[in-house]
Amino acid sequence: MIYSNEEIELTLNLYSIAKSHIDKLNQKKQIERLEDFNKYEKNDYLYYLHIISIVNNWVKELLPDELEIITLRNFEKMSFDLISIHVGYANHSSIIRKYRKIIDKVRKMNDE
Repeated sequence: MIYSNEEIELTLNLYSIAKSHIDKLNQKKQIERLEDFNKYEKNDYLYYLHIISIVNNWVKELLPDELEIITLRNFEKMSFDLISIHVGYANHSSIIRKYRKIIDKVRKMNDE
């Protein structure tokens, strides 16, 4: 499937939320069987699993420095300024350029 850069960023941002919801649904699933979920909970469960699966496939193709930037930006919600300080870049514009290249890389992975 072909995703736009914006869709990729939104999906990356959904990852943390999806993990949280999956944890909550898994806690409920331990009490009940999956068949006992109502249709909305089943749909939610499958949706969040899909988001997690997509992002996991993307991040396993990234280099360690790329993964660090994606993790800090999209999963830990750090600003570009804080990321540049954390990874030792001179300014945030270098991180923004690198971040955009990472998003482009992910988009190109999906084009294949």
